[in-house]
Amino acid sequence: GKFRWGLAQGQLRACLGGKSSVGVAKVVNMEPRWNETLGSYSLNFYSRVKKASKKNFLLVPEGDENNIICLFGKMSRDTYALDFRPPLSCVQAFMTALSSFEHKMGIS
Repeated sequence: GKFRWGLAQGQLRACLGGKSSVGVAKVVNMEPRWNETLGSYSLNFYSRVKKASKKNFLLVPEGDENNIICLFGKMSRDTYALDFRPPLSCVQAFMTALSSFEHKMGIS
């Protein structure tokens, strides 16, 4: 078959849409929950994130919100925390975090 980006054409789609998930982990953004004390929706960043930001996120395996695999959030004006664990690699976690920045970095 035809190969693109190291996978036979349709192989990734088959893994994501079909029953075979060997080597593929589907992760989703954790949905915020209503916090009565704050009077708003919020996520628990376990004291790692200090500032509210639309860039903050938690990634979990689909259907398993108790198993955080990536935490990204603002700690101060120019500092962010990025915590991750398998199945994410360092490169995957870093690229996912970079994608949360809406402006194009390095372009004036």
